[in-house]
Amino acid sequence: MNIVLIGFRGTGKTTVGKILSEQIKWKFISSDDEIENRSGKISNIVRDNGWEYFRRLEENVIENIAKEDKTIIATGGGAVINKKNVENLKKNGKFFLLTADKEIIINRIKNSDRPSLTNQVSIEDEVEKILNERMPVYLSIADYIIDTSSLTPKDIAGKIFIFTMKDLMHK
Repeated sequence: MNIVLIGFRGTGKTTVGKILSEQIKWKFISSDDEIENRSGKISNIVRDNGWEYFRRLEENVIENIAKEDKTIIATGGGAVINKKNVENLKKNGKFFLLTADKEIIINRIKNSDRPSLTNQVSIEDEVEKILNERMPVYLSIADYIIDTSSLTPKDIAGKIFIFTMKDLMHK
């Protein structure tokens, strides 16, 4: 079984994933980090080749990492919009949706070097637009939902650990 962390940028997927990995001694993989290790910075990939090209790279990376076992996988925020990514990750993974209040997300990502998803004038408009588009998908595939707005990454990792142990005991 894998633990798959999904959600919008700035909800804590990578931070929580690393902490959880240390706690339960499972491997940690960030799909964004894997893409960058293979192809360079995401901002450069998108600038030079566009989002469609990036999404193809992402699909290939996720197809490979979905085959892992006892792995914590942090996906990019838009990875699960692709049905093939969801299918591959669901074969051996439980989906944990990490959410946060819009204002908290904006505060967490405002200094990020990630490329714009929409070319909106303001980060506030972009976050609102993309959250509205993606949240129905996130909610439809999530096995568990954790609001990270007022929890520490360590607390979030603890919640995921408890849910995971319950799942493993019922197998």
